[in-house]
Amino acid sequence: MLQTSRIYNLSDPDTPPPEFRLPTELLANGFAFIRRRLLIILLTSLATLSTALFYLIAAVPTFTADAQIVVDSKAAPGDAASVSTIVESQIAIIRSENIALAVIGKLGLAEDPEFARRDGALRRTLRSISRQLGWTKPETQLSAMRYAVESFERKLSVKRVGLTYIVEVTFDSTDPERAAQILNTLADTYIAAQMDAKYISALRNEKWVKDRLNELSSQASAAKRAVANYQARRKDIAESAAAVDAGTQSTELRELESSADAATRTYENFLRQLRYMEAQQQSLGMLEAHMLNGASVPLRASSPKLVLVLGLAAIAGVVIGIVIGMLRDLLDRGIRTSQQVCNELQVACIAVVPASKSAGPKLGALFGDAAARHERALPANPRTRIIAHTESPIWTITDAPHSRFTESFLEIKLAIDSVNRTGRRNLVIGITSTQADEGKSTVAAALALLVANAGAKVVLVDCNLRNRSLSGALAPAAELGVLDVMSGTASVREAMWIEPTTQLAFLPVGNSSRPIYASEILGSESLDRMFQALRDAYEYVIVDLPAVAPFSDVRAAACALDSFIVVIEASRTNIDVAKRGLDVIRHENIVGVVLNKAKYNGL
Repeated sequence: MLQTSRIYNLSDPDTPPPEFRLPTELLANGFAFIRRRLLIILLTSLATLSTALFYLIAAVPTFTADAQIVVDSKAAPGDAASVSTIVESQIAIIRSENIALAVIGKLGLAEDPEFARRDGALRRTLRSISRQLGWTKPETQLSAMRYAVESFERKLSVKRVGLTYIVEVTFDSTDPERAAQILNTLADTYIAAQMDAKYISALRNEKWVKDRLNELSSQASAAKRAVANYQARRKDIAESAAAVDAGTQSTELRELESSADAATRTYENFLRQLRYMEAQQQSLGMLEAHMLNGASVPLRASSPKLVLVLGLAAIAGVVIGIVIGMLRDLLDRGIRTSQQVCNELQVACIAVVPASKSAGPKLGALFGDAAARHERALPANPRTRIIAHTESPIWTITDAPHSRFTESFLEIKLAIDSVNRTGRRNLVIGITSTQADEGKSTVAAALALLVANAGAKVVLVDCNLRNRSLSGALAPAAELGVLDVMSGTASVREAMWIEPTTQLAFLPVGNSSRPIYASEILGSESLDRMFQALRDAYEYVIVDLPAVAPFSDVRAAACALDSFIVVIEASRTNIDVAKRGLDVIRHENIVGVVLNKAKYNGL
């Protein structure tokens, strides 16, 4: 018996652990996933692109007009904070509700359907019922104006151009001419409002300055006159006045002169400050606003953007398809890659057999002609046992020796030869699967055909006593077979069928009666004796066994076999089912797992 281990490469220090992934492996896994879920990705992409096209057809195109306004063309460069404050202040004024109301009033936008409140039929009905019940008040002209202002503000965009005094203003509308008209009206309204504000402010400042100058001038003049009048009165005072009176008069004079000096200095200081402020304003310039570039009628719609919408839809479709594919991989728990076999089942995946259609008449023609020639060379005997050539993929082995299908079976043969480290052949290898219809009989026949085509002596034995599909395909007219050899009613030579080109020997089930207890027959000593006889005559004995579940036939025949190869159908066999199947034969020697019917490379 061969001594192999179920744990994959754990004894090899040069082999990286299952958790380790080379970049090439990750890339290969990614490509394998895309190939496996390509249909889902294409369908989701098609769905998102169809939705995007429907949106592009149904969406109302929007046109964007733009204009540029200079808000302070004469101001000298100052610190960045001051400049930013000036520009942001003007942006807030442009976006203000007063400007919006003025534009709406000039152009009558409150009655425009684009700016009026638009509700669906259901909402209009509910609002009408609510008004009739007295829950809400009827709409007024003011409420209609408010809806127009809200719509106006949503369509208006104002932003500063870099670090300049230039403000870019844009407006969106379904009518390109209306967009340009609204934007030009808004710019004119803003500029006119700024001019009016400066004019009113100038008038107010001028009146206050004049009033203040007159007031200070009057105070200074009055103080000077008081000093002059007092001095004139002193000349009339008699020389005989008392000294006390003279001292009192001197004190009063000093107070009057002091008041006159103070009033004069206040007047002069105000004049000096006023001249300084005028000089500063002349050097810095006054805040001005004018149109730099007026709004013109846009020629193309700004939205929806065809390329952007289709590009985002394609990307979204691919992403959604990948997510759905990953979710399906997580939910179905099907074995799809050789890496999953190693990680989940802890068994070496010795080959990934691609899905292959039947060879058909063209691929089978070579064997058919050779079989016919060989049959004509034999004596006329209705019992000549020549393997039938049907439309089966096994004939790809010889007709397409360089195909991926054939290469995968070369990998299986190498795995069989490598585990036999003693160099001894005469191997009895059982081919089984975890459940029915995973393609184990095709794998067994193709492997036997490849070994025979390589020049080795090989016999293929059909020990699937419950389902004789292999015998029905290769030897449908067989009257003798395994059951007859085991019972002693026929010899191996009498029951053997031959493929004339490769000299592949085939031992069918034979004996059309179905045994009641197949496991007892497979566990009998007669089976072991038959295999020993085949071992002496052939280098390889390949045995097609029943599936592991739900019968015990495989375990019954295990004592007569050297090793097992387990066939698992890619993407169909559940991981848990495969684990249970391997647990049934966990005490036996397993060469490895063959991942069958793979639609991708399976790396």
